[in-house]
Amino acid sequence: MMMKPTTMKDIAQALGFSVSTVSRALSDSYEISEDTKKKVLD
Repeated sequence: MMMKPTTMKDIAQALGFSVSTVSRALSDSYEISEDTKKKVLD
């Protein structure tokens, strides 16, 4: 049985963030705090 890949939407829902926040965190945007980036990457 194949597992489906984890999406930005999955991460956003799990953390209570928007998809755009997750996207910015993964892109290392200056608009996102280091704490938020760490949560997304963990």
